[in-house]
Amino acid sequence: MYSAEGRTRTRYYLPPISGGYYTPFLWCDGRQRGTSYSTTWRPYIVSKLSQPASATLTSWGVYLPAQDSGRIYVKVHNDSTGTMKGYIRFTLTEDSCYYVGPNNDPWHNHVARDYLSDTSGTFAQLAAHDSVIVYRDFRVQSGWNENRCRIVYWYQNDSLRADSSKPVYQAGIRKVTDLPTSVDEITSPERLASVTLAPNPCRDVARFQFQVPTGSEYRIRIYDVTGRQVCLLSGTSRSEIETVAWNCRDDNGKAVVSGVYLYRFESPNLNTNGKIVVK
Repeated sequence: MYSAEGRTRTRYYLPPISGGYYTPFLWCDGRQRGTSYSTTWRPYIVSKLSQPASATLTSWGVYLPAQDSGRIYVKVHNDSTGTMKGYIRFTLTEDSCYYVGPNNDPWHNHVARDYLSDTSGTFAQLAAHDSVIVYRDFRVQSGWNENRCRIVYWYQNDSLRADSSKPVYQAGIRKVTDLPTSVDEITSPERLASVTLAPNPCRDVARFQFQVPTGSEYRIRIYDVTGRQVCLLSGTSRSEIETVAWNCRDDNGKAVVSGVYLYRFESPNLNTNGKIVVK
């Protein structure tokens, strides 16, 4: 019940005034919120629920019970008018675990069984209204009750604020057994997500992210407003979700001028168009 990853993650936050990391202290948004559910935990959480979030998180995936494994996808969209940056993190939890610990507590809820793939997470900087897709593979180990397992995911600002908080932009949770049990069942439009581009507007570099089968050939043609092709990016995808950077230069290595550019993405499974603004 006391995993090394769990202890590492706990120490990501500042310790309470009394020192040490132990229950029933609650850390939320990076701050220690006291020991009382009725007087400190619940009022804080309820107040946060009434505040609009600056990001939208959408999840989908698959769980294969015969293999005790699966994959979870999360799309993070910046709903604000400013740039957001932080880390996307995943953990697999198990609820209602009976285990008499050193403090004699027999029941443990939402136990962090495994961080996917570790506690570090994936850094994401999103311009206004941009999005990114991140995925993690997971496994339900022997002895865990799959019906009580959930995957929790969140997008969090790691910069410590003056009030000693590291605010979470948005979070979500998916029950493992509620995920489709066959790859063919995945019909969410995010599963066939088109190309995402960030940052946009860009200054020095723009990163295309797209989802195609591993080994697929792709081409990204970038045109100016007159229709002249200024750059061609091409290759073979090394993973199901691929990221390709454009350094805002033409095929001759010369920096392009500020303005609006158009791109055409081509692959056997996905063809789409879009716009890039270079500052």
